[in-house]
Amino acid sequence: PGYHDNGSGVCVLDEQCMPNTCSGHGECTLTLGVVSCACAPGYTGSNCQECAADFHRNAENACVADVACPVGYCGDHGTCVDTTGVPVCTCAIGYTGTTCNACYPGYHDNGSGVCVLDEQCMPNTCSGNGVCTVTLGVVSCACAPGYSGSNCQDCAADFHLNAAGLCVADENCVDSDPCGAHGTCVDTTGIIVCECAIGHTGTTCESCYPGYEMCGDACVILWTDEEHCGACDNTCATGATCSAGACECNASTPCDGADFHGVTCGSLGFASGLLMCSPLCEIDTTGCIPRDYVSQNIGTLKYVPAGTFQRDATATNLSVVSVFRMSQYEITRAQWVAVTGWADPSNVTYSSGTNDPVQRVNWYDAIAFCNKLSIAEGRTQVYGVSGVDFSTLTYAAIPTSDNATWNAATANWSANGYRLPTEMEWMWAAMGADTENPGAVNTTGYANAFAGSTGTNAIGDYAVFGYNGSEVGRTTTMRSNPVGSKWANELGFHDLSGNVREWAWDWYGTYPSGTVTDYRGPASGANRVLRGGDWYYAASNCTVANQNNGGPSFQGINLGFRVVRP
Repeated sequence: PGYHDNGSGVCVLDEQCMPNTCSGHGECTLTLGVVSCACAPGYTGSNCQECAADFHRNAENACVADVACPVGYCGDHGTCVDTTGVPVCTCAIGYTGTTCNACYPGYHDNGSGVCVLDEQCMPNTCSGNGVCTVTLGVVSCACAPGYSGSNCQDCAADFHLNAAGLCVADENCVDSDPCGAHGTCVDTTGIIVCECAIGHTGTTCESCYPGYEMCGDACVILWTDEEHCGACDNTCATGATCSAGACECNASTPCDGADFHGVTCGSLGFASGLLMCSPLCEIDTTGCIPRDYVSQNIGTLKYVPAGTFQRDATATNLSVVSVFRMSQYEITRAQWVAVTGWADPSNVTYSSGTNDPVQRVNWYDAIAFCNKLSIAEGRTQVYGVSGVDFSTLTYAAIPTSDNATWNAATANWSANGYRLPTEMEWMWAAMGADTENPGAVNTTGYANAFAGSTGTNAIGDYAVFGYNGSEVGRTTTMRSNPVGSKWANELGFHDLSGNVREWAWDWYGTYPSGTVTDYRGPASGANRVLRGGDWYYAASNCTVANQNNGGPSFQGINLGFRVVRP
């Protein structure tokens, strides 16, 4: 008695229920000499010494049920962790507290519920113009008089920045007006400025502007001032007459009213226009029209004077041409894209780059470009095609086969926009117009071997031609050249012979006999005129007289164009 079998055939002393056998968390019982504990809820182990699953010890060392992280327990500024059975918040930088609801020391609430690093007063926080203080982590500046802004960086109302960079009190014309009788005091900037009357200058309008002299109490140009001509020991400029207090032009001055003594806009190198006589009796060319015109889109258009030329071997077959201006160079690939906004149609295999002439353009493409260029520069469109709005025209809408509507295109010859040259205009420009004998009929230019030919110079200096041959001066590259790579003719035009052939306005046909004025070709036809030869074919295609043609829808690797305007 008092012993029991331990299960291994060994008799051992009976166990006894002691006060702490079940750790104070269970009921002890003795059965056949063996103690056992019936643990209270939340406890486990042979002596109820451990917390059961889903329980944990609290601060009083009691086992209590685990708690999961409640939704939003740590707010927007922390991460909740409950692996120990107790929700614990890991706070973001700048935050603290059981639920991350407070700012960590050294941080403060910026007024929007966000903890930001405390500000510090730095040497230049108040721009050197105020006293810096920190309250609850926020810097503030108490600005010195005359300064304002969060950092005292601005001048306060009624103050302005002076030359030394300091804010000083505004000046005003009411308290001080230094401008006297010859100036108006302005103080809108806080600094008094004198706006001087004509002829006066200086900080307070105390001096005469260069070219003016003091006469009485006013600065005047003595010899043109009606009230002072002859006064203050002054006479009119050389040649002018002082009459009744005014200087008058006369026969010895450069001009006198409408009398310019034979001088005209033309004699001064202008294309046309009217001269004016200035109050100083000097010739004013404001009304003169320059010869050349510079387009912001395609560059210079050279002036071509009016004149008359013999167009073929028959002496009586004369062409009279009015004044026009024509693009110095063929239209380039880059200009095509910039003006139209369309893709470059050129076959790049036969081109050295975007400054080469645009090619693979048909006659329809060329007149569309002209109207697009006119629109871009605010000029009146020359060409009309029934049902076509050129301002919205797309490249895909331009015909690539013969088209009756586009063949019936009309031209407004009085418009100031861009257009293709007529065949007669092209010939007149290519032969150099009347530069050899101004005003005379050009009877020999039609026979020139190329544009710029003198009869002794070499075509290879003036034209890109002849790849498909063996002539002296021919190009050896199977492509066009950049525009202007060869010398210009007498009027300054490049590539009128060679590089690419150029579309003209005219339908191809037989010329009429006798004298024609501003001839624009037959009324209808099957093909349009092409002029000038190209890089591929022989020199014989580059003559001024050579006339070629193509269907208006034809697109070739050697076909381009240039434009004219009034």
